[in-house]
Amino acid sequence: MELTLGEIKPILKYIINNNKSLHERGEFPVSVQLTSLPGIGKTSLVEQIASEIGANYIKKNLSQMSDPGELCGWPIKEHYVCKNDECRWITAELIESYSKAGWEISEETRMSYAIPEWIKSIDPNKPTILNLDDINRSSTTVLAAVMELISRQEYFSWKLPPNSTVVLTANPEGGDFNVTEIDEAIKTRMLNFNIKFDKYDWAKYAEEKGYNNQAINFMLLYGDELIDRSKARQFKINARNYTMFINTISSIDDWSKPENLAFILQIASGCFLDEDDIVGGLFTTFIANKLDKLPSPEDLINKDWNDIKKTLESQLYDKDKYRADVASVITTRFINYSLLYLSQSGSKMDIIIDRILKIVDNEKLLLTEDLIFSLIKTLNKYYPGKCSKLLLNPKVAKKLI
Repeated sequence: MELTLGEIKPILKYIINNNKSLHERGEFPVSVQLTSLPGIGKTSLVEQIASEIGANYIKKNLSQMSDPGELCGWPIKEHYVCKNDECRWITAELIESYSKAGWEISEETRMSYAIPEWIKSIDPNKPTILNLDDINRSSTTVLAAVMELISRQEYFSWKLPPNSTVVLTANPEGGDFNVTEIDEAIKTRMLNFNIKFDKYDWAKYAEEKGYNNQAINFMLLYGDELIDRSKARQFKINARNYTMFINTISSIDDWSKPENLAFILQIASGCFLDEDDIVGGLFTTFIANKLDKLPSPEDLINKDWNDIKKTLESQLYDKDKYRADVASVITTRFINYSLLYLSQSGSKMDIIIDRILKIVDNEKLLLTEDLIFSLIKTLNKYYPGKCSKLLLNPKVAKKLI
């Protein structure tokens, strides 16, 4: 089974919260591995969750480590000291101060490991997420060192703070990826989830980040063709390099100008490792159909209705043929923007409701009943108390029955 980022997010939040209960009961917390093709947003999701729950977020890229000491601490020599009935292990630099304090320094020594600096920066009053990135691109020595962190959250002389969760990310084994095969002994020490890209998850994330309006529409319209598993293109075109692409062209306002379009296609050739030029072909179609002129969700909700109505009717119809694909994009953008807007202080639900009613009342079909149903159902799920006026409207009620 493959899960989307939207589906795995509540599971990760549950595991993080449950790990706190496990720790309080004296049980070892559960670690999680997320495996997917590169660039779909695994690491970004883990960081986003840490931000949302107010957790310490520590990311370690294992593929860049040549020695396990960079993650687990460097070997040190410790000395056994005693005073009265108390004994402990100390490092060499503490011998003088302990000796002056009356501790007896024995000849017994041992090799241990220093506490890593990144551990010292953790706020113990917060939950902690340790994100071990690219686990199967790491060396075998680093991989061996990680085993104790995965299963017991400790490494010889130190432990992770209470309420910690280890989340690992990996790319699939075999195929076009230069990765180390992880044996069953490691895999069975943690939960393993396979993750797939979902254009709707990406669109919601892009809305929150304020990405280019046209770029979000392009992904919603052509995401299935861009990132198509059956054609094995995900490692060539993925959410990571698509995001890089749209950020690179973010200063170009009018994509439809011939000189701008040619320039954009040249940039695309440097962003994607795709000999078939899928992005270029779809981009040209996108511009030729004037889909770059779709209104932003902000304009859709706030601009004068008469102007928006004309724009929608021209974009949703190709002569007399209704564009269901465009209508679906408009609905998704409307939902994502509305949820983002309503989460802000001072937002007014009446603005959203008024625009929905204008769409429902329009003489020419703009959004089909199933799209209206999806729109209202989603808003009511998150803001049930604010949707009563909308649900009581006779025309809306008729469409929902």
